[in-house]
Amino acid sequence: MQNRQYYLDPYQAEYRTEVTELGLADGHYQVILANTIFYPEGGGQPTDKGFINGIPVLHVYENSDQQVIHVLPEDPGFGRAVCVLDWQQRFYHMQHHTGQHLLSAVFYRKYGIQTMGFHLSEKYSTMDIETGALAKEQLMVAEQEVNHLIQQNLAVKSYFVPTTEAERMTLLRKPPQVDSDIRIVEIESFDAVPCCGTHVANTGEVGIVKVVKTERVRGMTRLYYRCGLEAFKDYQFKHDLVIGLANAFSNSEQDVLARVTAELEQKAELERELRRIKQQLLGYLAHELVAQAQGRLIVHHLDADQGLDAAPLLINEIFSRGRFLVLAAVGSRLFLSHNLEGGKLDLNDLVKKYGAEYGGRGGGKSDFAQVYFPSMGQLEAFIARITEESI
Repeated sequence: MQNRQYYLDPYQAEYRTEVTELGLADGHYQVILANTIFYPEGGGQPTDKGFINGIPVLHVYENSDQQVIHVLPEDPGFGRAVCVLDWQQRFYHMQHHTGQHLLSAVFYRKYGIQTMGFHLSEKYSTMDIETGALAKEQLMVAEQEVNHLIQQNLAVKSYFVPTTEAERMTLLRKPPQVDSDIRIVEIESFDAVPCCGTHVANTGEVGIVKVVKTERVRGMTRLYYRCGLEAFKDYQFKHDLVIGLANAFSNSEQDVLARVTAELEQKAELERELRRIKQQLLGYLAHELVAQAQGRLIVHHLDADQGLDAAPLLINEIFSRGRFLVLAAVGSRLFLSHNLEGGKLDLNDLVKKYGAEYGGRGGGKSDFAQVYFPSMGQLEAFIARITEESI
């Protein structure tokens, strides 16, 4: 295996080495170093970023020969290579990867739940655990235990072992997926697992672990979590949010959720009452329109502030009073519907046939369609044409 300085010292942010191989592919330079501090993407952990001879490192990956390839936009030249790591990104990866080990270990040792997937990104970190029914209490207990392990400041160490030795390890949580160069990451007296990523030197450096969201994914539970400064930023944001809501409602932090819930329930009740009154008013309007109708065609323009949903409601009210062809406009949108017998009138055909002629776009079914026009003049012209066709 190529020399990998990031295994020997993941805290090394600057390093001097040599460019030993150099090629060009897809418009970018593919660079191999004698030794590297840049972690190649793999095992759920993204590539490191930084600079080689002042040139930004765009991507780092491992090829089929287990060589670490550094992708650069410019030629760094052969020989001397000064490597500078994006330390802030590296430490974020180290914290969150170690945080994942802690979460995975606790879920496995406390509940027998294995971790089946792990992903680090700039915006969030996730892990998929093998259960579709994670109880709220289980998550709370797991979080508390993980943070207790962080407070204990346990040593985190990594080392390579042969397969036979790995198989005898009592702390090993998962069997290795390779049969050589097995790298073990061990949390002192608590957990050990094969892993190729970068980690902090002790659990205290993780700072804090907080799961911020859970969701069901393919029969498993996906945990979104944050560690260290990112967890603190998340707490700051949510703390300010709660304080703001509490002040807005003149409530304490402890009571604000109940207050918001009560306000939402009241809002829902008012909306139901508004819909009931709206339906009643549209019923009165339908009664008047039916009484004034001459024949089976009813055309009516609703006020735009009544909302698009008013048109279908009005149509249903009219249909409850007889059989009609109804053209109900809200702004420059026209709703067409009928409950006439015979099945000869196809509103979708009418919209397709004449709508485009007047600049309209729309469609629907034989008994219900809608069409939108850029201007009221075009809508009125279309109504006149439909009226002429239906008489």
